[in-house]
Amino acid sequence: MSARPAHLLLRSLPFVVGSSLPAGGLAAEFTTSAAVAPGITYTDNVCLSDDNKRDAWVGTVTPSGSIRGEGRNADFSVNGSVQLNTLTDSQLKDNDCNGGSLGSRQQFAPNITAKGSAVLIEDWLKLGASGRANQNEVNPRAGGPDSFDPDGNTNTYYRYSLSPVLSRRLKDVAIYTLRYNYNEVINTADDLSNSSSDSWSTNLESGGATRVSWDLFGNYRKVSYDDNDFFLEQDGTLVPRENAELKSAGLRTGYRIDRRWQVTGTYGWEWNDFQTYNDEDTSGRTWDVGVNWTPTPRTTVGVGMGDRFFGKTPRFNISHRHKRSVFSASYKKSITFGRDILTEGNDFNQNIRNFASQNTQSPIIDERYTVGYRYDGRRASINFIGSHSDQTQEDNGQKSVYDDVALSVSPKVFISRRYSMSATISWRQDEPRSQFNQPNSNFSDNTEAWVTSVTVGRTLNERMSLSLNYRYTDQQSDNSFSEYQENRIMATLNIRL
Repeated sequence: MSARPAHLLLRSLPFVVGSSLPAGGLAAEFTTSAAVAPGITYTDNVCLSDDNKRDAWVGTVTPSGSIRGEGRNADFSVNGSVQLNTLTDSQLKDNDCNGGSLGSRQQFAPNITAKGSAVLIEDWLKLGASGRANQNEVNPRAGGPDSFDPDGNTNTYYRYSLSPVLSRRLKDVAIYTLRYNYNEVINTADDLSNSSSDSWSTNLESGGATRVSWDLFGNYRKVSYDDNDFFLEQDGTLVPRENAELKSAGLRTGYRIDRRWQVTGTYGWEWNDFQTYNDEDTSGRTWDVGVNWTPTPRTTVGVGMGDRFFGKTPRFNISHRHKRSVFSASYKKSITFGRDILTEGNDFNQNIRNFASQNTQSPIIDERYTVGYRYDGRRASINFIGSHSDQTQEDNGQKSVYDDVALSVSPKVFISRRYSMSATISWRQDEPRSQFNQPNSNFSDNTEAWVTSVTVGRTLNERMSLSLNYRYTDQQSDNSFSEYQENRIMATLNIRL
């Protein structure tokens, strides 16, 4: 499937959800908004190069909007923006820019999300749908995705999913749920393969409000790629890669001691089928025991320890909500895919780049620490996100470490009510490692980048505002080709239609 059909699918999602409604659900209330933001940008390093700094002026226009519909049996929402710029391949060639594959460059940067749900049969069948269009890196160690894409390292992806859910309460004894999910990721970069995922899950869980809870579950997932790469066996033989399948079944139980304390346990088995470099067993027994603590209605803490075919799986999560702030932190070790890490987005701040990963077709063991804090006070707003991820590809044992930290502050009192100000500082580090978890000397391209940004805005009238942004980027790498420093100034006129 090409990018054009995917783009049309995102645009038509409201119609898809709406057309699946029963007749009684068609009477919906709609709210819409639209805006456009023309702008001009000056950069002192359009090539993003350490030894070939050339300045340039780039024009931009960013249409944006949202639509939301809500009825008795259905609701949907679509919102986002698309930035278009005037930087062409010929301009880059005239400036002797030699980074990336210029023929694969993007002159637009979408950031669109859509979701919807509809009740097809009351108390029986529900349909959910979602879509996302955004960008990530082709090579995570050559620098983050840039809206101008001067080095050709940006991939535009389109992800959509459909999920019908059959659910039925069996009196007060149990609840039965059968869920199917299909999602597809479509990439514009030539080096990346499109992929799809089919998954089923079934649950028979306790339905009454008692101290004891239980859940009999079964899960199945198959991940396929349009253009499968080749898998390297231990004897050096290259064979076509097979689709990955993940299957599991088991029993989850819980016992609530009182309002604050609950103990949990899971026991089951998993049958996985995917290729591994060392022919390790990917199936086996799985278990987990844990404790949930809820000291207040606003605070939850969960800790646990388990075991799967790839080893011990300790976990931890905490969340706390206050009147003006939200804090969350977690640690877990799980099996996933690069396609999911790169396209599902993060849980804390969607304005910060998606979690980094390799665009590999291999399943990945992801050991991740995350922390997030958001404060919305009378004098300022604060948003912080941090992530540390150790990722191991199951097909070759290759390890990579990705770190992301970002802090943004927006004072609410600045000179006068007509003015606003915000500042963001972020740091990221991407480090490849060998199969023995040592620095990789074969292609030493560890990358570290600092980005500092300051924005000042002024309200002109009820529909128009002006913003001026300054951004400084300093990226260091073991590979000189990936090193650069850039100063960028952007002036934007925001017009609400």
